[in-house]
Amino acid sequence: MARRPLPEHPKLSHLCAALRDPSARHHLEGVDVLWHLGFQLWRHHRDPGSRGAGEANRACTANVLAARPGHVVMASSASVYGAWADNPLPIPEAHPPRPNPECPYAVQKLEAERMCAEAGATAALRIAAVLGPHADPLVRRAAQGYRRVVPAVRGVRQAVQFLHEDDAAEALHRAGTARVTGVVNVATPDWLTESDVAGITGGRVLRLPRRTLLGLAEGTWRARLVGFGADRAVLISGPLALDPSLAAEVLGWRASVGSAPVLAGFVTAPAHTRRSKRRQVL
Repeated sequence: MARRPLPEHPKLSHLCAALRDPSARHHLEGVDVLWHLGFQLWRHHRDPGSRGAGEANRACTANVLAARPGHVVMASSASVYGAWADNPLPIPEAHPPRPNPECPYAVQKLEAERMCAEAGATAALRIAAVLGPHADPLVRRAAQGYRRVVPAVRGVRQAVQFLHEDDAAEALHRAGTARVTGVVNVATPDWLTESDVAGITGGRVLRLPRRTLLGLAEGTWRARLVGFGADRAVLISGPLALDPSLAAEVLGWRASVGSAPVLAGFVTAPAHTRRSKRRQVL
């Protein structure tokens, strides 16, 4: 179910509807497993504080949960842990989530996790940054920017992970078919520093004070020069690499490709070759 039509597939019955619509709740009633992937990701210039996006995400989540699914797989985000200088490396599921207040998306993801867990059996998959042929255009622009400049916060170590979209789909599918519950990190076992990213992309590391970097990011977003501002720039203000060992234990899942080759393949592939057979998560 999605607002946009999907390609026909022999194993897929698709309903084109907004997740807040009563029809969505009606058609989802009694499903065995609900993969909850729908979420508004980006701030809009008419809504810089993301109040509207937050209300929409809460309403969509509440509506699909009202269908009383037997099991929920929630696509959450690594960002719920927050990027903080004192984060452990890597971050285990037992580490308390501390979303950066500058990132409404992370705050909303954590709230959606809570709503799903309170509604019934839920697996909340906290997924690292996903790259692949079907990546969001804003993500593509940001990754291409690494070929020129790799931003970094002065005096702070950075640890980032990049997960291939096929590996993310595989983890989501396994979480539903195995009926796993609880929080599970989904990430590569390796991570990259800002110097690693620069070495892969050919960009130059630019180190700025945290306040300067966030202010610059927000200013360029407000000037409509980039797709996001301080809300995403804040996610490099501390190490944010996840420990995926629990996923191997409870899902039998491991990333098939590491962060370095995922990033390298993404930034170097011409746009016309960024196509692959899409895996259907059913």
